[in-house]
Order: sequence, then structure tokens, then C-alpha cells
Amino acid sequence: MAKPPEPLNRAAILGPPYPQPVLGNPVSSLMESGVGNCYPGLEFDIRQLDVRFFPGLTFEFLGLEPAGPDGTQGVRLVNAEAESDPLFDDPAPWLKALKRQLNGPEGGALGDGDWYLHAVAQHGSRIELYDFNVFQNAVQMTPYEGETCWWIIRGVEADVDLTVELTQRAPSGQPLGNPVVLHGRRRHFLDDTGMIPDVYRAGELTASMCSPWTHDFRDCACQYWASNHPDVVLGEVVGPQAEDGNAAEDAAQPVTFLDWMRRRGPAQDIAAASTQERARPERYDPYEINLRWQELDFVLHGTETDGTPEMPPLTALHAAYPSLQDVITALTDDLAPLEFTLSMVYLYAFFSLRAPEDISEDERRDWPDLADDLRAARQLVLSVALSEMTHMRWVNQVLWTLDRAGLYPKGKYKPIVQPHSDASKTAAAESSDLEDRVLGLRPATPDAIADFIAVERPANRLDREYAGLVDHLRANADGYPAGLYELAVRIDSDGLQHYQKFRDVKLILSRYEHDTSIYLRDVKLADADDPAVADALGLLADIVDNTIKGYQAERADDMPRADACIQAARSAMRSFQVEAEALASGARKPGESVGVPFFAAWQGHGDGQ
Repeated sequence: MAKPPEPLNRAAILGPPYPQPVLGNPVSSLMESGVGNCYPGLEFDIRQLDVRFFPGLTFEFLGLEPAGPDGTQGVRLVNAEAESDPLFDDPAPWLKALKRQLNGPEGGALGDGDWYLHAVAQHGSRIELYDFNVFQNAVQMTPYEGETCWWIIRGVEADVDLTVELTQRAPSGQPLGNPVVLHGRRRHFLDDTGMIPDVYRAGELTASMCSPWTHDFRDCACQYWASNHPDVVLGEVVGPQAEDGNAAEDAAQPVTFLDWMRRRGPAQDIAAASTQERARPERYDPYEINLRWQELDFVLHGTETDGTPEMPPLTALHAAYPSLQDVITALTDDLAPLEFTLSMVYLYAFFSLRAPEDISEDERRDWPDLADDLRAARQLVLSVALSEMTHMRWVNQVLWTLDRAGLYPKGKYKPIVQPHSDASKTAAAESSDLEDRVLGLRPATPDAIADFIAVERPANRLDREYAGLVDHLRANADGYPAGLYELAVRIDSDGLQHYQKFRDVKLILSRYEHDTSIYLRDVKLADADDPAVADALGLLADIVDNTIKGYQAERADDMPRADACIQAARSAMRSFQVEAEALASGARKPGESVGVPFFAAWQGHGDGQ
């Protein structure tokens, strides 16, 4: 008897009844999240099926990427003949009639010059594959791009009479002469056994896809998985490693970002250029990449490496929520307020970073990369703050969905748009407890960034809480409304990016740690009664009020009102960003950098009303 396969990966080891999510792994590591399960069309280009949609004819779709109108885009005829198409072995009357056409004058005409698909007709409706523009007494016909034509062809039904018209074109794209008209039906793309028919030649279904992968890594620009490679990376980690295996991961590197496609050599650690034109001379050219692709490093967590890190001990994940009441209590009392608080904490850190436009000419000479580094760091911190706001919205959506379904034990749903009960106006910087330090407002000092990294680290409390929510909803999927499990998965998987982004911020700013005033404003947290912050606090209160009203409207399925409230909240957010930036930069109080006391603006909203 053959020995059963031995599981070697962590998810398989944790095994039945189904692969379990492992602490620290994104949900995309589960078998059910494999790209083959989600996008089966990635094995071939489904558009290639339609190059033979009409028996006896072979087409190509031109101008699949918008490139502007010309006389060659659309659907060009490649070949027209019936002898090589095995479908004509079928004795169906319509196939016999079509074969006579292709072997007659119509098919003969198609053998000379370039022909294009002019129109298709079915069910009494006829579509010409052009845009029409009327200029005084003239009509300008601009051929559709191939992508548009393909969508039209995809809508043609099988087993229904179909007419196609083909014409030649002038260089401008205008049709010439009378069209050749053929009558038939759309081809079935699967035969009676469920297989793609033999009329498709070997390699034909992938002919329009990317070239060999070594060239894809250089030049593939389509939004396709073949081009899913890093553009810029962090240099290989060097230095001591702590017992927990984390110190080396967070170690500051001498170079911010490197071009992954750069030529390796003595000057390999030059920072990546900011434009493709400047980067091109230092990258492998198409010939080199075929010879030296093996010199490209593996990339883990955005960092180049030539080895595999040692795995931490296996940790089984146990459901944190044995009942629905536990789920609601955790979301209401802990997770939603925590997401709100973290978004405010990260925004305070964002405004404490100097803006690139504040850098003087002298500073640009001393620190030529400072403006770009600040721009990158601010963008990363702001993106995490906005993501936390989105998570708060998703947590509320879970709650109001449960309420709509009559599963909310506490009664009527109330929006949770409030700070965590442990949030403070000032940071407990000396506290030994990580959450005590993180749930306070403080500038983006190295210590603060290190705490942000620690609290967002995979397998830490936030990750465990949401992994537990995913596990509970998966195990009880039949008892809950559709979509809740998928929503929890989105929160869990999206949150894992925060850890990497804060690591990137630490690495970007590490070269300035000897003097944090280079990149930090000397921001001081204002009192709630300071007149300077009155406008900012008023805008923040508007944001909270409109967000609460919007969530209430979504719970009531009143989408017009919900959209109006959310748009009002977003408008207030844009105004708040301008005001908070002016306060932090010293524009409101000359010579004084003022920090907004975010949690003071919340007062009066603790009940979610």
C-alpha cells in the first residue's frame, strides 16, 4: 500500500476538518483563495476563443489597449476557408450552406487584401462596429477598438442564425465598397465531451498572452499576474538577529529603495531612480535578462534575500468567539472603537511629519532625498489611517447586517464611531504595556513607529482577534447572512499590510534618526479649549456626526440618505486635513506647531447617537 503524502506546510499540518488559517499568514494562503479557484481564465486568454467565433473564419482583435482611432483597429480577418475546420464535417444544413458560400464568390473575394469585420446581425438587430460622427454633410465612421468589438462578439448567441459582414477599409478606417455577407451561426466553444474543439491549434489560446517570463519581468505593463513582480525593494537585511527572529526584520538599512531589475555589481545599492527613463540604463536589457535572470533576488516582505528565514514554532488558531454574543461584544466594545482610535493616532503621527514643500533649499542640499522620503513616509502613514477608518466601517457593516437579519441580541443597532475606552489624550510613553502607549496621541518618533509596527505585527492581538472572527463565521456560515464571512476576510487580510507599511516608514526615516528634527515638526498637543483648534474640532465633530447618520441610513437601507451623509463626512474630512495641516505647520500660530486633540472632539458621541 502506498504511503500517504506527508503534509509539509503549516496550514496542511494543522489539517482537518479543513486547512486552518495560521497566525501571521494572510488569508490568501488558504487553498480556497488560490488564483486558480478565483480566476480560472488565467490559464489562457479567453478572448482567443472568439478569434474563431464564426466557422471557417479566423480573426484577430486589434487595438485591445486604447491607442486612439486609426484604420487598422477592430477585428481583422486572418484566414477564410472551410477545408481545415473540422466543424464542416457536421451535416447540418446551415453548415453546408456556409461552406458553399466560402467556396464560392464570397470566399474568393476575401482572399485579396485586408478585410475587417464590418457588422454582425442576429435576432433582427444589426450592429456596425464603428463610432459615427456627423460633420455637416459628411459622416465619419471610426472603427471600434478591438476590446469594444470583442465585447459585442461575446454577446452573440449560439444556435441562432447569425449574419456577419466584412469590408475593406481606406487608411482612415472608412469602409470601401459593398460588404461580403456570410450567413451561419456562432461556434460552440466546448464539444459534446466538454473539451475545447480541435480547430484551436496548440498554443493558440495563449498566443496573445505575455512573452516568456524573463521578458515579462522587464516590460509587461498590462494588469496581469505575469507582471506581478516588485518594482522597488529594500536591500538585504544585515546585522544581529534577536531571539524572537524579529530584530533583523526591523533593522534600518542604509538605502531606502532599490530597483529590483538593476544590474548587479559594485554600485548595486544605488537608490532606485524616480522615473522609468532614468532607471532604464541601469536595468538588464532584454538580452541580458535571458542570461542573468538567476541574479534577481527573492523578495520577502518587500526585502531582498538569498535565503529562507527560520520558521517560528507552529501555533494553532482557536476560535476566539464561541457564540454570536461574544462576536457582537468584541466588535462593539473593542474592535470598532480600536479601529477608530488607531485612525486618530496615525493621523496625529501623519501631521507631525514635515511636508515636502516645507524643506528649505539648504536642507535640500544637505539631504537631497529628504523631500522624497517625507512624501513616501507621509503617504504610507496616511494610507494606514484611512484603512483603519475603512475597517471601522466594515465592522459596523457586520453589526448592522446582523441587526437586519434579527440576530442582534442587544436590540437595535447603534453605530460605533467612538474611541476605545483606554484611549488617552496624551501617550503613556513610559508604560510597559504596548496598547497603553499606542492608544495615545504622539508624534511619529522612532519609538512611536516601533510601537505601531509592534501592534500591527502579524499574530499580535489585532490579527488574532480578526482571525478568530473569520474562523467563527466560516464555521457557522449557514447561520449568518451571506457576505459576512467575506467581509471579515477583507478586514483580516487588509490589516496585514499595515505592519509592512510601518516597517517601510521606519526604514525610510532611519537615516535621520540621529536628529529627528530633520523630519519631525515640534508639534505640541493643544488643549480642547484652545481657540486655535476650534475649527478643526468642529470639522471633526461634523465627520463623526455625518458618519453616524450615514451608518444609520445604511442600516435602514436608505441609500440616498446614506450616500449624502457619507459625502458630507468626506467633504468635512478634506477641510479637516487642510486645517490640521495648517495647525501642525505653524500657519495658524506662527512659530508654534499645534496638534489637534482628536479625542476631545469626540465628546458627546459615546452612545453612538
